[in-house]
Amino acid sequence: MNPLFIAWLQQSALIFLLIGSLAGVLVGAMLVFSPQRFHRLSALLNRWVSTRNFDKPLERSFALDPWLYRYRNITGTLILLGALFVLYYFTVVIERDLAIAGLAKHFHYPPLLVAGLLDALVLSALLGAFCAVLVALFMLFRPSLLRDFEGGANQWLSLRKALKPMEIPRDDVNLFVLRYTRQVGIFLMLGGLYTLVLMLYWMSRHG
Repeated sequence: MNPLFIAWLQQSALIFLLIGSLAGVLVGAMLVFSPQRFHRLSALLNRWVSTRNFDKPLERSFALDPWLYRYRNITGTLILLGALFVLYYFTVVIERDLAIAGLAKHFHYPPLLVAGLLDALVLSALLGAFCAVLVALFMLFRPSLLRDFEGGANQWLSLRKALKPMEIPRDDVNLFVLRYTRQVGIFLMLGGLYTLVLMLYWMSRHG
């Protein structure tokens, strides 16, 4: 793996742990020494944010089929040309050994791994291009068959049911903290201090 990427991951994890440790110590101290202030702050920050407003634009359906069939000769020709270009490129132009060597050198990955990923990419591209050729031919010569297929394949999938569990408020954690305020504060302070000491020790050894 790229050394710069590894160094970036280490620095990001270190900053994340340091900020989390300091936040744990501060919140724990507030819970132990000033629980009333924490309760006021919690009541101020606890605001329910519904996902309905965010996924509302995704619930709208846009019908592109009439436009495609109105200009089916143009769209079918463009799809066919694009699919034929993909087939030509991945079967004639590309040189597998040179591509594997270049990608392995550029990304610093083992050639065997690069070969497997490249083969998967080429296979996916060829299958997609072959399907695009069939769709383009149907659009150009037998659009009625494509309409019958779309009638069964075009099924609307709503996000409302998938996101419904997120619309249920869960106050178990808040109730637990309110019931055992000082105990939770002590636990957060000890955990934050422990993590902070470990991070500072690691920085002193590897700094």
